[in-house]
Amino acid sequence: MATLLYRLGHFSVRNRRWVLITWLVILAGLGTTAVTANATLTSTFSIPGMKSQIALDQLNKKIPRAGGTSGKIVVAAPEGKTLAQPAYQNAIEAMVNGTKGLDKVTSVQAPIPGQSISKNGRIGYITINFAGQISEIPVATQDKILKLTQANHPDSLQVELGGGAVKQAPSIGSTEGIGALVALVVLFITFSSLIAAGLPMLTALIGIGIGLSGILTVAAFVDMSNTAPILALMLGLAVGIDYALFIVSKHRDLLRRGRAMDESIARATGTAGTAVLFAGLTVVIALVGLTVVGIPFLSVMGLGSAATVAVAVLIALTLVPALLSYTGLRVLPKSERAALGENLGANQPVTEAAAPNRWIKMVVGRPIVVLIVGILALGTIAIPAFSLRLGLPTDATAAPDTTKRQAYDLLAEGFGDGSSNPLIVTVEPKSPLTLDPATKAQIDSQLQQQLQQQAQANPQLAAIATPELIALAQRQAEVQILLKPYVDAISNVKNVADAKAVAGTADGTFFVIQVIPKTGPTDERTTTLVHDLNAETTSLAKVNGANLAVTGITAVQIDISHKLADALPVYLAIVVGLAIILLLLVFRSIVVPIKAVIGFLLSVAAAFGAVVAVYQWGWLSGIFGVDTPSPIISFLPVLLVGILFGLAMDYEMFLVSGMRESYAHGADPRTAVVRGFSAGSRVVSAAAIIMFSVFAGFIFAPDTIIASIGFSLGIGVLIDAFVVRMTLVPAAMYLFGKAGWFLPKVIDRVLPDVDIEGTKLLASLQKTELSREPEPESVPV
Repeated sequence: MATLLYRLGHFSVRNRRWVLITWLVILAGLGTTAVTANATLTSTFSIPGMKSQIALDQLNKKIPRAGGTSGKIVVAAPEGKTLAQPAYQNAIEAMVNGTKGLDKVTSVQAPIPGQSISKNGRIGYITINFAGQISEIPVATQDKILKLTQANHPDSLQVELGGGAVKQAPSIGSTEGIGALVALVVLFITFSSLIAAGLPMLTALIGIGIGLSGILTVAAFVDMSNTAPILALMLGLAVGIDYALFIVSKHRDLLRRGRAMDESIARATGTAGTAVLFAGLTVVIALVGLTVVGIPFLSVMGLGSAATVAVAVLIALTLVPALLSYTGLRVLPKSERAALGENLGANQPVTEAAAPNRWIKMVVGRPIVVLIVGILALGTIAIPAFSLRLGLPTDATAAPDTTKRQAYDLLAEGFGDGSSNPLIVTVEPKSPLTLDPATKAQIDSQLQQQLQQQAQANPQLAAIATPELIALAQRQAEVQILLKPYVDAISNVKNVADAKAVAGTADGTFFVIQVIPKTGPTDERTTTLVHDLNAETTSLAKVNGANLAVTGITAVQIDISHKLADALPVYLAIVVGLAIILLLLVFRSIVVPIKAVIGFLLSVAAAFGAVVAVYQWGWLSGIFGVDTPSPIISFLPVLLVGILFGLAMDYEMFLVSGMRESYAHGADPRTAVVRGFSAGSRVVSAAAIIMFSVFAGFIFAPDTIIASIGFSLGIGVLIDAFVVRMTLVPAAMYLFGKAGWFLPKVIDRVLPDVDIEGTKLLASLQKTELSREPEPESVPV
């Protein structure tokens, strides 16, 4: 592999102009396609095949009004007043009429006494039903709804928007660029050259431009989460910089040894490039492995990010060598250029290894103490992970100053915590349920009398009682009688605040029961209620001979969280198995893979603990901008395991390959640990700081999902690089000594030699150089 990449490096140098043009053409072509593709991204998550999802799809098909995408305009009168005042009623009527007829709006329901107006008459809401998913609601429609609410604020009437009525918050904000700037500063400090610092940043930006353009082009044809391109941006920028950093660093080292420019670039590509290829392959395989989980939106996210990482690897192996040939000696500090100019191409042998730094002296001086303290520290950080709860974001977890959070708080005040996200029970009787004409006439008569009484008591409320609303109320009264046995049973379930039949098809074959929990959607008691309702509906189905299902946005989100939690152990087993096989192949050792996996598990556990402590428990919430502690995003654990695995193996390969190289060249095992660490620690430290900076730049993003992903990956990389790879790994390898490189002969004969250190390549090149040296002249005696 090293020989093949060595040739690729020479090819890229010889054809540098065409390599550069090719990548720029790809960037321009995909960029143009992405702009014209009209991609649609969604903030909703679904898993086909779940019982709750099937029921929700059926509900949206048969009674869209009861289960489709909806939004709310929440209105609240000042303390001591009610919505019955004429000024408030006029404002409500104006908002109702102004919303009707907007693009994608299918129906609008004004506040109804006893249903969507609180008991004290102070808080109410207008329900807006939309066609399609929330991502399909036109921004122009949401803008017009916002203008309507802004134009109707009589006498301190509070008006807030929730659900599909409010525009989605941007996924990223203005802080993400800080990470890139920090990365640039770290690169400059590492290289002491603006050219050398700017080259990895330039190639990384080209890579993420290509990757994101490809993702947005695909998003025009498949459903894609709005988190997918942001995740690809994070990873593409981080690994793009790091992979270029390793090759540039190796090239600079070879130039200092007196290698000719083209030969130095080719050798850097052949040696450091081999580590880059396997490191990138590890990340790609881990991300592609997300498809094994069987969750479509997670599979799309994994494939999109994997493609972006693959582009970063290809750019590092082709475009970076091409650009290095353009920069010449300017990749070195100015002070080194003049001194090196005379010796360039002299091929001076290197006789001195890098001097051990203080850190590695401390680690190998007390390896047992270091291992015990490090493991205990990571175990302590991981303790909160035992309290991990999974969920998906709702309006309840939005920032307190946002209109959707204030709308949620008003609804909770007026109607209870569970009113914003009610549960739904669908009922399909085996034979149609209908009322006889006499009973139906009696219900209609009673309803007319109630409406007349309300009109006499409050003419303003009666003014919005349109024929459509009257017909809706009549139908609700009818289905209440038809489904009374079901409603009574469900009402007795613990934590149910209210249950009522709200809709049914005209043929009597499909009905909807709305269940309002006493607790909010992120409360653990609501999750318990969903399980209790599933058990109760199963019992009701057997007794009454009907098909029942529990659904609704909250129920679907709870089911998604459970499915993802169940998938985590399977995916973790796949990742661990992959790590053992890959590292066994690369390092030809039994100890190295096992040690690497244990270190990875410690890093993951500590990252989980930190995420739970900050985002679920609310520790240090002021520092990290966590306004409302809530369950961890349900797909974050699977995502974190996959990505952190790939990145952890990156640092394992770059650091341990140096130890392996030193050992292969004859150093005793413990000396090889010190030399390998000393040679690679500076570059690995810079790479880890860069990657942490990129991820940390997303911590203050306005989207909770992006912020928590950025935090978890940032803290995970920091722990894995500095605590595990640069502390525990050298301590363990030092203790194992020669046993650390033991491989049974049976396995040794079967495994192919991938030559990640480039030992065979360098031996071949050295032999070639020796054969070219002129024979010494004979001296006469």
